[in-house]
Amino acid sequence: MDYRIDLDPTHSVIRLTMTAETLTLELGENVYVRLTRIASRGGPYAAIFDLSGVKRSTIPAEAIRDFAHRAPAVPEGRARVEVAKEPSVYGLARMLQLYRDSMGGQFHVVHSLEEAYDILGVRPEDFTQRLFPKKLAA
Repeated sequence: MDYRIDLDPTHSVIRLTMTAETLTLELGENVYVRLTRIASRGGPYAAIFDLSGVKRSTIPAEAIRDFAHRAPAVPEGRARVEVAKEPSVYGLARMLQLYRDSMGGQFHVVHSLEEAYDILGVRPEDFTQRLFPKKLAA
């Protein structure tokens, strides 16, 4: 699997961890659909999108604009933090942030997972429930 989704039930935070080295449009669409389903069953959730393992993206800039204009997979109301280390991936995340900010939202882009945890006031060990894939439950 190219990603996993965990939940911190105490703080109501979803953490998406991308394990694929290349972020494709197809993978982005798949993640969007899965997160939308999960977030619709509870919440409101804050979210961490951990792209720190992603080395490159084949998603065109025009698609980032399209993603930004969709309803967020994790509904707004609580903070969302995107983690990206690779400069090109970080740049795409910032582009998404700028589009989202113009529409009003709490969206942060940071370089490290530790920064994301600090922003949301959570710790790695708080994520005790594996939501996807289920068979690898923590």
